[in-house]
Amino acid sequence: MITNLLTFLKGLLFGASNLIPGMSGGTMLVITNIYDKLLDSIANIFKRFKSVIIFLLIFGIGAVIGILGGAKLINITLKYAPLPTATFFAGIIIGSVPFLAKPVINKINLKYCLAFFLGVIAVISLMLVGFFLKGNESTSIEDVTLNFKDYLLLFISGFIGCALMLIPGVSGVLMLVVFNYYSTFMQALDNLTHFSMNNYQNVILVIMPVGLGILCGIIPASKLLSYIFKRFPIGSYFAILGFVIASIAVIFFNVNYNQEGVINTLQIVIACITLPIGFTISFLLSIYKMKMDKKKDIVKENDEKEVVENSENL
Repeated sequence: MITNLLTFLKGLLFGASNLIPGMSGGTMLVITNIYDKLLDSIANIFKRFKSVIIFLLIFGIGAVIGILGGAKLINITLKYAPLPTATFFAGIIIGSVPFLAKPVINKINLKYCLAFFLGVIAVISLMLVGFFLKGNESTSIEDVTLNFKDYLLLFISGFIGCALMLIPGVSGVLMLVVFNYYSTFMQALDNLTHFSMNNYQNVILVIMPVGLGILCGIIPASKLLSYIFKRFPIGSYFAILGFVIASIAVIFFNVNYNQEGVINTLQIVIACITLPIGFTISFLLSIYKMKMDKKKDIVKENDEKEVVENSENL
C-alpha cells in the first residue's frame, strides 16, 4: 500500500513538473528514484504484464492528476500574479544553468561560443516568429479563436517541444512560451476537468495539434538528437545553454502586462521573492540529481571492477 502511494506521488510530481518552463520531467524521475524502474517496466510490459501494468497504471493516474492539478494552479497564478509567476519560472531556469554548464564550462573557445549564440539566436528568432504571427494568447478558453496559423504553431510547439523533453534539464513546454501559447494551453488542460458546450471544441482544438506534434516528432527528434550529440557533443551542450538562457527573456516578454495590478508594489515585492524561491528549488534539485548520478557511476564502476576480478580469477 505504501509502495503504491509513493508511486502515485512520484507520478504526481512528474506530471506537475512537466508544466513548468525550465523544469524537466525526466530530471524529476531521476530525483524521485523511479527513472530506471519506469524504463524497465515499459521495456518488459509483456514479460511481467500484471505487476508492470499495475505499476504503470498507478504512476499514470498520478501523472494525469499532476498535470490537471498543476494546470489549474498555474492558471490561477497567471491570472492573479503573472509577474511573480514569470519570475518563479525564470528562477527555475537560472537555477539549472550552472549544472547544464558544468560539463563543458572548461572547454570554451570561439567555435563553442558561436554554438552558444546560435542557440540564443534560435530562441529569439522563434519568439519573433510567434510575435509577428501573433500567437493566440487569451484570458479565457471560450474566447480563443483559432485559425490554420494557430494550429500550425501549436503543432510545431509539440514537435520541437518533444525534442526538448529528451534533453536533460530542458523543459518541453518552453516552445509554448516562445510562441505565446502557454497560457492558452494551460487553460485547455484545466478545462478538461469541466467540459461544457462553450469550451469543449476549443479545449480539443488546442490540445490536439500539440499532441500530434509530439507523436510525429518523438522518433525523428530522438534520432536527430542522438546523431547531433554523438557528432558534436560539446557544441550541442553550448547551443542548449544558449537556448535555455535566452528562454528567460522570452518568459518576461510574453507575460500579459495588460492585466490589472500586474505592475504594482505588491506584485514587484512578491516577484522579488518568487525568483530566489524558484532558483533555490531548481538548484537543490540539480545538486541532488548530480549526487545520485555520481552514486550510480560509482556503483557501475565497482560492478565493472568485480566482473574483471572474477574473470581474472577464472
